[in-house]
Order: sequence, then structure tokens, then C-alpha cells
Amino acid sequence: MKLYTVPYAGGFSFTYLKWKKELETSIQLCPIELPGRSGRAGDELLPTIGQMADFVARKIAADDSGEPYAMFGHSMGAYVVTEAYARLKREGQRLPQHVILSGMVPPHLYKPKRHHLLPEEQFRERMFELGGIPRQLTEDPEFASFLFRLLRSDFGAVENYLPTVREKLFACPVTLFNSESDHDRSSMNEWDRHTFSPSSYQAFAGSHFFINEHANRVVQAINRILKPSPVSTTHREG
Repeated sequence: MKLYTVPYAGGFSFTYLKWKKELETSIQLCPIELPGRSGRAGDELLPTIGQMADFVARKIAADDSGEPYAMFGHSMGAYVVTEAYARLKREGQRLPQHVILSGMVPPHLYKPKRHHLLPEEQFRERMFELGGIPRQLTEDPEFASFLFRLLRSDFGAVENYLPTVREKLFACPVTLFNSESDHDRSSMNEWDRHTFSPSSYQAFAGSHFFINEHANRVVQAINRILKPSPVSTTHREG
């Protein structure tokens, strides 16, 4: 099974590469690199969740080899995965067998804080406060400028996100990953507004960035979730 992963705000595809050595051999890790970062740094950043979702949906459809697949998105990536799934469904593409939404409440509960509108120094300090950025990474002025430009663009995408999904969407099983120091379980369970069957829930210790802090536990959970079943089918809208 292929596992397509979508990064969080300011994240890169290589964020997930540390998972590779611990994933079951039956799972092929397929990190998606959004434009404007890492190997695609020469491309223009995508300033909206919708544009990111279009890119991800096109990537998955073009990559379709008939194999079953799953999708994982953390924080911003959860919204991108949701909108990409909606596009794949609308276009009659093969749908994933499983979706994992991590570290983000459903859109109707999200309260934007307008971080992307802060003056530069305040914005940088707020990003450090939120975590996930070691200060030593920003000692190089050129890289720091690139990183904070990326973060401001991604935060703007999330904080200006206008969801197109308001009803039931996911035909496949959905699992929610969460740190309860970040979001309470009842808020995460509100994702069931968009699932045809009740979602599963997995709690982790740590902060919003538990997928980095407790990567081994996260990968173990993914291995259990995506363990091949005796009979495997791939969802298609029909």
C-alpha cells in the first residue's frame, strides 16, 4: 500500500522520511513535496488550501498504478488531505482505503488567530513560541528568510481557508491522531460530521508536533492501521 503524506505549515516532504525505516515493508512511503519548498524551492508557493489540494489530487491521480493507498495529513496537511479527497471523489478517481487526519480540529471548529498578518519580528517570535522550529535552523539569514516566508504563506493559507466540504465526505475509514495537550478529544471527534462511519481515535503524548517527538509510536500506529487485510479493495465513487 502507498502512503501519501502531506506536510504541516512550514513543513517539507523529508519530515516524514524518518518513518521509512520503521514502516512495514508492505507500506510504500510517498511524501508529497508541495511547491516552493525543498526540491521544489524554485516553484511559486501555493497560497491557498484549495491550490495545495488541487496539486495533491493531481499528483495522486497521475501516480495511480492500481495499488491501494492511504493519505496522511498533519495540521495544515489535514485540511489539504480533506480537500484533495473531495476533488478525487468529485472527479471519479480511485479513492484511498484509509485517511489519517492528525493534529487539527475540523474546519468548523478552527479559530484563526491571524498570525500571518503580524509584523515580521513578532511573527518570527510567535513561530518560535508555537514550537517545531529549532532556533539554530534560523542562524543562516538566507535560510531564515526563506523559512519564515514559507511559514507566513502557509499560515495565511490555513487562516484564510474557506472549506468546500460541509457534509459527509469520507467513504473510507478515518483515523484521528491527536495530542490532548493540543486539542481535546471531543473537538477531534467532530470530524465525524464528514465521515460515513465513526472515526477511530489515537492519542499521543507530546505537543502539537507529537509526530516528530514520538515518531516511533506514530509509525507503530500507522503499521497497525494499514496492516494488509486478507481481502483488499480500493474505494471508488460509483
